Amino acid sequence: MKFINPWKSIRLKMSLLAAVILGAILVFYSFYLFLQLQNVLSRNLDAELKVKALELAKTIKAFQDTKSPGGDIHYAAIKVLNFDVNLGQDLNLPDRQWLRLIDRYDLNKDYVSVLSLKGEVLASNEDMPDQIHEKLSRMFTMHPHIRPVWDTITYEGKEFRALQMTILARDKPHYYIQIATPLITVNQFLKGRLWGMLGSMFVVVGLFSLVGLLLANQILRPVYKISEIAEEMTHEDLSHRVEIAQVDTEMLVLVRAFNKMIERLETAFKHMAGMTAQMAHELKTPLAVIKGEGQMALRKDRTVQGYREVIESSIMEAEKMIQVIDDLLIAANITYDKQIFQLEPISLSEFLRDIYQKSQILSEVKDIRMDLQLPAEAVTIKGDRVHLRRLFFNLIDNAIKHSLPGSMVRIYAMIEKDGVLISVHDEGEGIPPEDLPYIFERTFNKKKKISKKNDPSGSSGLGLYLCRVIAEAHLGEIRVKSTLGKGTIFSLFLPLKRSS
Repeated sequence: MKFINPWKSIRLKMSLLAAVILGAILVFYSFYLFLQLQNVLSRNLDAELKVKALELAKTIKAFQDTKSPGGDIHYAAIKVLNFDVNLGQDLNLPDRQWLRLIDRYDLNKDYVSVLSLKGEVLASNEDMPDQIHEKLSRMFTMHPHIRPVWDTITYEGKEFRALQMTILARDKPHYYIQIATPLITVNQFLKGRLWGMLGSMFVVVGLFSLVGLLLANQILRPVYKISEIAEEMTHEDLSHRVEIAQVDTEMLVLVRAFNKMIERLETAFKHMAGMTAQMAHELKTPLAVIKGEGQMALRKDRTVQGYREVIESSIMEAEKMIQVIDDLLIAANITYDKQIFQLEPISLSEFLRDIYQKSQILSEVKDIRMDLQLPAEAVTIKGDRVHLRRLFFNLIDNAIKHSLPGSMVRIYAMIEKDGVLISVHDEGEGIPPEDLPYIFERTFNKKKKISKKNDPSGSSGLGLYLCRVIAEAHLGEIRVKSTLGKGTIFSLFLPLKRSS
């Protein structure tokens, strides 16, 4: 079994490309959401620290007003910050209210310090590490502002969000409150969300890749069908086509191109088969005549004249075969190689005069009179001189061949609206009506009731077929009108190029 490299699969590449694009979009979008979430949580935490500082300032102010009226901030701050440590369980009502006020904002895990306007520590948590003190003092030195200032500090590998807030009294700075709260909860939440985003992103990309494979398989189904038909197709049967129903617009172009290619191949094969069959049919009779006459000549001795007659008959049959082969080759070349036509401007009057003069030589043998009528206006046609000569000589030769001695063959041209009509009119026996639809076909000889065995002209029977092909190559049309016993008119219509 032949190894198929999966990385050369268009379906896989399409799915991977879609997955990569989606993954990149999700990564950037998740990163954006993560930053937004981090920013929101940071703003909320900063707002919470500000609220804690304000409420703590209110508590200190309340302590001053009730416990130590007119006392200094230092004493009140120490009492408030260590309220739950220094006081026992037997608390009066105001003490319990202060304790609930402090516990409401959960300051147990926070580090709080109160500073004077000069930066001296007035009070702080008893368990606050010295390094936290140093970092908060450095923060005060760097940001001695009235407006609240936030910053992030690190202690023993842990991050803390710190706030420094100026407490006003009578619209003047009174003291500072600094609060540092651990970020472990926020970081754990962000870490959980990050892993959740990554996990969901992998799941979405995986599912999208699977759906992409299915869609790619559906999209490429016409390609598989084309491959299947191409595998099954042989020269004996080229009738298969890919159905264009339910095919995407882009694939429809490929399917139509494939069907047209098969149609052209089928036409070519039929043409080749027909040409081969016709060649065999046309060559069979002269070969049989040559063989028969040769066998008869060998059965008994003959005179020199007798052998001469056999040789002359064989030469005549050989000339017929050469004519058949020549016409078949010309027909094949004209049909499949339009480049052989060398189109050039041709003066119609000069061209027809030349045809007329040379056709008089052919007509004298049968005592046929020739007549030429040209249009008064000088016109120019665009065509291949050699092949047009072949066309007209075929028509004139047929006209002379089927005319009685003493009759006339007329050649005349008429200007029409958008072209010129050139006709060859004879006064012969005419063409039966039942044969008129077929006379320009390549296989018309098969429909003839008169055998060509006694035809001395060596005609292949392809003359009118060649005339039709040459006319079509010049974007023209060949027509025929015939009446039994009165004659036939063959007309060639060509687009007209008037001379200036």
